[in-house]
Amino acid sequence: MTRSKRVPEDCAIRFEPDGITMKVAPGTTVLDAALDGGVMIDSVCGGAGRCGRCKVMVRGAAGIAHGARKSMISAEAPKTVLACLTTVEGDLKVSVPEYSRVGVHQILETSENVPLKELSPLARKVHLKLPLPSLKDNLGDAERLRRALKKEEDKGARIPLSVLRTFPAAMRKGNWEITVTIAECQNGNEIVAIEPGDTSKHLCGLAIDIGTTTVVVSLIDMISGSTLATESTYNQQIVHGEDVLTRITYAEEHGAQKLNRQILETIRTLIPKACEKASRKAGRKISPICIMSASVSGNPTMMHFLLGLDTRNIRYEPYIPVVNTPQYFRAEELGLGIDPHALVYICPGRSSYVGGDVLADVVASGMHLKSDITLLIDVGTNGEAVLGCKDWMVACSCSAGPAFEGGEVSSGMRAMQGAIDRIQIDPAGEVKFHTIGDRGPLGICGSGLIDLVAGLFINGFIDRHGNLAKGKTKRIREGDDGDIEFFIAKRGKGGNVKGLTDVAPGDIAVKESDIQNILRTKAAIYSGCSVLLKTMGYDFKDLSQIAIAGGFGHYLDVRKAMIIGLLPDVEMKRYRFIGNGALEGARLALLSKQKRKELQKIYENMTYLELSVNNTFFEEFTSSLFIPHTDLDRFPSVKELMELERNARK
Repeated sequence: MTRSKRVPEDCAIRFEPDGITMKVAPGTTVLDAALDGGVMIDSVCGGAGRCGRCKVMVRGAAGIAHGARKSMISAEAPKTVLACLTTVEGDLKVSVPEYSRVGVHQILETSENVPLKELSPLARKVHLKLPLPSLKDNLGDAERLRRALKKEEDKGARIPLSVLRTFPAAMRKGNWEITVTIAECQNGNEIVAIEPGDTSKHLCGLAIDIGTTTVVVSLIDMISGSTLATESTYNQQIVHGEDVLTRITYAEEHGAQKLNRQILETIRTLIPKACEKASRKAGRKISPICIMSASVSGNPTMMHFLLGLDTRNIRYEPYIPVVNTPQYFRAEELGLGIDPHALVYICPGRSSYVGGDVLADVVASGMHLKSDITLLIDVGTNGEAVLGCKDWMVACSCSAGPAFEGGEVSSGMRAMQGAIDRIQIDPAGEVKFHTIGDRGPLGICGSGLIDLVAGLFINGFIDRHGNLAKGKTKRIREGDDGDIEFFIAKRGKGGNVKGLTDVAPGDIAVKESDIQNILRTKAAIYSGCSVLLKTMGYDFKDLSQIAIAGGFGHYLDVRKAMIIGLLPDVEMKRYRFIGNGALEGARLALLSKQKRKELQKIYENMTYLELSVNNTFFEEFTSSLFIPHTDLDRFPSVKELMELERNARK
């Protein structure tokens, strides 16, 4: 008799203080178990064991991976481990501290509002009173409807079978008074709904901005064009890595289904909240099923995950996406959680790294309608830049890396509660700071990092290479790892902030290696912009305007960004902040056929410049690794400030 192989039983894992208990297969990492259970543990590196953000305390049967080996740990006392490197080998209790969780983000929901002279929305309603059928007038229900429609394009509108099945009941319930919802499709119009009676004054659409870190949705009144409600949250995918390349790698190794599910769950969580808020404002019930159209902007990787497309070729040269101009889909195809017949428009992208979010920025900025030359910069988890006017455009992706989103910096963090977003350093080395939410400091986000490096440089605590001046102040010291660092504060303490009881031990400090990562990030962004201008035969002084888009751009101090060499040294009046241009561009596309045409024209007129094979970029990048730049004449106001500070210290 052959003995059957014993299949290991599932293990019970309990997360505290959440009170969540679940069963998982032996060998499952604690991080994967947490994600499946809805416990959002921070993991900037996507579970590769590099970032050290996913610290948890375990008690029970667990194993810790050491390369190809795995060692068992004591089941007696709680042990602090990395969730991504720890496997469940038996029943296990896991305590997840606050500092290891994905916290509440500071998310930019607002933008410049672009007025529309007239509305031509993606979906619209037509109210009709149909003549009653008779033996003499015996047209079918659909033909009777078509005869009553006035526009030729509406008369020939496609009627899906699922909608056709609703015709008889709706027409007779309304005593032949009906409201028809007609949506614009790729190849003509489509009737997406028929309702009894007159509901023509109520029609909602959805504008969606899918970012690598955050997602924002706005519920739009399609009749007036006004915004009824806006909701935002973090993108649930961030537990698989800070940047798109890490997530693409995760999809290659584990499949993209989870990433597709997570972005849909993120959106579906926000839609009911927006409907509830709008219902209170309008004094009537607005439900997700009332939403008959949606417009989505996002970077190419996020769009691929939303659509369930293969992302692997985005990562490898020659960096080819599945599609740049996906355009129209039905909500039921995507699983979006609104009326299944609703039409969903996807803003076109230009390349694997310049997507619909950037083209939406362009539409929101209006630079494509002007004769003067504009430079648009969107700095987020990655950096993109567009140079041009109504006649031409050239764009690039700056491959900035996640330093300004908190990655690659030892005390860095996203713009969440407890993040230091403003820092002042005086000549004596004393520090004052502000945190998001006025909470005890947990780390430093992008705007705080720029303030910090600018303050250190102007006050002589770092040189133009980013090296700290040893002995200049007691805050400059040798860290536990031997790296020189500038001490800022104890976690959870200092400044005019509320204290915390659940914080990671240790200090908040910036190391020389952190400063080098910040300089590489700023150098990539500045160099990308500089190469665009050089390629087209222009200089920064030739620009009529520099439009800054995105959440990070909204919160940064432009003057300090100039000091470190992130942004060009031009008059402040040339800078314009458009806010969340990706969301505003999606709103415009939702409400205006003209704007949808403009997006397509921008796509056709835009040239993409691949910087990874551009020798000029590497030359510019090397020169930009200094503060503010190797060539100080490019930054005249910073040069003057340096001389003033030098004289003041004499």
